[in-house]
Amino acid sequence: MLFLIAFTLGFVGYLPLGNINLTVVQMSVGEEKRRWQAFILFAALMEFIYCFGSLSGMQMLRQDTQLVFALNWSAVVIFFVLGSISILHKENPEGKKTLLSSNIKRGVLIAILNPLQIPFWLIWGVYVMENGWVKNSYNSIALFSFVCALGTIAVLYMYAVAGKKLVEKLNVNRTVLNRFIGVLLIALAVYQMVKLLHHS
Repeated sequence: MLFLIAFTLGFVGYLPLGNINLTVVQMSVGEEKRRWQAFILFAALMEFIYCFGSLSGMQMLRQDTQLVFALNWSAVVIFFVLGSISILHKENPEGKKTLLSSNIKRGVLIAILNPLQIPFWLIWGVYVMENGWVKNSYNSIALFSFVCALGTIAVLYMYAVAGKKLVEKLNVNRTVLNRFIGVLLIALAVYQMVKLLHHS
């Protein structure tokens, strides 16, 4: 049961269109396979860290409302900055390597600076622990986090393969894709800001 629930959560967590899976799609278009595969593994590693860290320190984080509040507002700033960079980014036909490096760096930043995963795992952490699917031990939490990371790898790989074919079929150039991702990131920032203001 633990394996099925953990894999499903890791898979479903990145199934809705969002910043991480769109970055995978963007990187898979016209780039070397090993580059976006490396990013998927890195994103899965960060998912493991966020999941393990959130579940391990769940009680402390739930009591520290100021920390959760600060993390939520930092997400607003991060999404605004990354969205603006994507929209204002200009193609450099003479420097494809520079463009690839920029995409990889932005993707790594998005994977690392993803504080929304902490509230996500706090909510699901309470649920899975109260139902006894994950025990309050480091071994159980580590196993759960590892299987979640496998689910993340599966869904992001699906996005890389299917997303690349979709983008190529629609003949969407990289500038349009950059702007679309930028608009989506800013939309996520606005949504998060409105939600925080509403609950304040």
